[in-house]
Amino acid sequence: MVFMKKDFIKESGKYLLDLSKIMFAIAFITPLAKDLEFNLPFAIAIFVVGVSGLYLLHKGANNDN
Repeated sequence: MVFMKKDFIKESGKYLLDLSKIMFAIAFITPLAKDLEFNLPFAIAIFVVGVSGLYLLHKGANNDN
């Protein structure tokens, strides 16, 4: 990651956050609408993707690479 530009890192973080929002809609809103069970492994994946996005967004916005 040393050779990546900070703008690319920041945009990757934004993409991962958007992906976690889509995954949230699939994992939580869809089962509520169709009376299905909650999927815990998918919720853990959403958390990991969201935290990764926040980390990359912070790293890209930070002046220190």
